[in-house]
Amino acid sequence: MPGVVLPAHQYHLPLIKQQLVSKNQNKNSNENIPYIPPEIIRIILNLLKDDKKTLAACALVNHTFNLHVTPILYHSVSFSFSYPFTFISFANTIIDESQRSQLIRHLDLSSFSIIGLQKSKKSMATIENIATPNLIIQILRYCTMLESFSVSESLESAITFEVLQVLAFECKNIKTLDFCGLASKQFNSALTSLTEVMGYVKIFWYYENGIPTYSFQKVNYEALPHLKRLSLHECPIISETSIITLLAHSPNLTHLDLGGCSISDLTLNFLANETNIPQTLTHLLLAKCKNISSENIAALVAECKRLEVLNLYGDRDYATAINEYDLITILTSPSAKKFKNLDIGSSHITPNVLHTIQENCSALRHLGISKARIQSITYLVNFLKAIPNLEYIDLTGVQCMTPLNVASLINNLQKDHSLHIIEMSESLVNKLGSIDKWKTNKNYSRRWYFSKQTYRPDRVHSRKLDMAEYGPEGMSKIFQYYSFDR
Repeated sequence: MPGVVLPAHQYHLPLIKQQLVSKNQNKNSNENIPYIPPEIIRIILNLLKDDKKTLAACALVNHTFNLHVTPILYHSVSFSFSYPFTFISFANTIIDESQRSQLIRHLDLSSFSIIGLQKSKKSMATIENIATPNLIIQILRYCTMLESFSVSESLESAITFEVLQVLAFECKNIKTLDFCGLASKQFNSALTSLTEVMGYVKIFWYYENGIPTYSFQKVNYEALPHLKRLSLHECPIISETSIITLLAHSPNLTHLDLGGCSISDLTLNFLANETNIPQTLTHLLLAKCKNISSENIAALVAECKRLEVLNLYGDRDYATAINEYDLITILTSPSAKKFKNLDIGSSHITPNVLHTIQENCSALRHLGISKARIQSITYLVNFLKAIPNLEYIDLTGVQCMTPLNVASLINNLQKDHSLHIIEMSESLVNKLGSIDKWKTNKNYSRRWYFSKQTYRPDRVHSRKLDMAEYGPEGMSKIFQYYSFDR
């Protein structure tokens, strides 16, 4: 086998050489160990990238293992601020130590959340005193190869204008900025100041044939051409002008999460007509955006050429839900054949919409159609039979779903059908028993699932884009909260 050195047999050696080998057997015992190519070691250790404890143990095996493990350990750094002093230890380790700091690609400061955890003001004060803006700036300046920065509401007081300036203008390798749940006036003020320094997009309002309309003056230069992924998930206080300015300065985005932001059709119009983003975007999340219209959502998606993930899930009322005509526009858009993950929950979903999905979305794996207006289980059975590669479906609040109909749906699926997770309402799931290897899954309290026994559904279909590309299992607790909370 190439690359593996096996020890020679002693009877092939001259007698004197045999004696030398015998004398030095203890000294040269490593010669009897087969040589493993470093590429193989790297592949094996990379399989452990999500198991930090095991990696830390591997680093102590020998110098070779340490050499390969260290870059993996430092590639993605995150903290549990339940033990905030680990952050100080980390800062002391990398500041003035360029070799380690340059290994860091993803810095995740989002792992601690006060949401739902009833943390005391004293705990928060401790965190704020440790993770100060000045310390974060120092870390960012030493992490010259940083590609991804994530932060949540627990540290929003530390995300000042000065920190944002360093992220925008000094971190030249940054590809991902993920701000989750930042809803303070201070953060809004800091972001407003940043967009002023970048250069605002000017918006001109006027009347055309008695109809109020608007136009945009483009920015003189683009400050963030290197940025690929941007999330302002559940940041409702940010002004729409600031969001539009950030988008104007980020022409090469592939992932955009504006879920829960206070945007209107102005933002959608700007994206569709004034940026190159429809040509580059593969992931778009507009979940729970209440002030955007059905018509303008469809117009934006129709301009997008590469979308694979589209999430329009919302708590819209009947009057503001995406109507059937606009849904069909979305489902016949250039991206429709590329959709892998689609959530149109709370929209006007009819049998005609299901038929359009069936005809156009051949790559679909995850589908959300909560509150669909489907009266007969037959429509759903025939629909699922026509999409044998579908793995997940959200049927929460679908009118025809009853315990009897769930059993009928499962029994009518082909044995080789890929479906293994059905999301439903809590009241319905609690009435179900085991059906042909399917069972109720109660691992996660905020959403309810009926799934095949071998699958964990609680990380499958998130409602926050995974900006770091580590998969839901690698998401921090704050991101999991926002992803799976209804």
